[in-house]
Amino acid sequence: MPIIPDRALFMAPMVDLSHEPYRDLVRSFGGCNLFYTEMLNSRMVPHENPALSQYLKFKKTDDLIIQIVGNDPEKVRLSVERLDGFSPWGIDINMGCYLKKITCHGWGVAMMKDLTAAEAVISAARKATTRPLSVKIRIGQKHDLPYLLQFGRMIESAGADFLVLHARSETDGLTRPAKWEYISSLKNKLGIPIIGNGDVKTAADAVRMFNETGCDGVMIGRSAIIKPWIFREIRELYSESLIYGMPAIKDVMLTLCDSIETWFPEDVAVKRFKLALPWLAQNLRFGHHFVKTIRGPGLNDMRRQINEAFLAGMS
Repeated sequence: MPIIPDRALFMAPMVDLSHEPYRDLVRSFGGCNLFYTEMLNSRMVPHENPALSQYLKFKKTDDLIIQIVGNDPEKVRLSVERLDGFSPWGIDINMGCYLKKITCHGWGVAMMKDLTAAEAVISAARKATTRPLSVKIRIGQKHDLPYLLQFGRMIESAGADFLVLHARSETDGLTRPAKWEYISSLKNKLGIPIIGNGDVKTAADAVRMFNETGCDGVMIGRSAIIKPWIFREIRELYSESLIYGMPAIKDVMLTLCDSIETWFPEDVAVKRFKLALPWLAQNLRFGHHFVKTIRGPGLNDMRRQINEAFLAGMS
């Protein structure tokens, strides 16, 4: 039996956005096959109190892959053992984050510099769980296909069940075009499933990635935050049917606001909703101006301001 479904769809891990209320919003539009949490710090997970943590609280875990970051094999092992107790679908190791606040510790994509050290971390995680284990990577520090293939073979031999490639290098950040040919190369050379990530902005892009790279799954990040219904659009495109169309954006915003309010303390909820709003507002003609009118300070104020903005025709 395949470890992942045919033409699997994944929602990517994103800091302060890959939380339960956003997952619930995506699920309300039919969802995807598997969701990733935002990355959890392996230094903190073994000792964190779930009763006080915003990150060790899960409503639904059977479609959830919990992602950890860190370069200490023992801390990773302890973290995976702890997270295994929450009964997630799987565990992921982040070896792809390019942000300086992560790479300065030798975490994320910085781990791709050292095959031996990275292998020790993957092996430690593999010994700590029988659940599906994935590793999310980038092309590397630079566009070096032979090294990427060597790193991919190491991931496979260390016991990972599948690999996610964000098809950009560390220096590419999020702005340069993703190089899908690297996804194809991994798919052609490795025996484990390969998930493609990068520059999937529309349902048509997802279908094109499947067709052009032969990948086993497609992961979507920013576009799933902008359009939580994008996975539904992909399925509709495959079935050659348009059933639902675009939902009312005001309703989507208010649904997310309500969900965030029930999940987080008030101060955190306001921050999370303010972070999400500019993404959803990209569906509006005057989204930039719209966001400026939603000032708060509280969620009730923001609800009122959203309703007033739509009444004023600011959509």
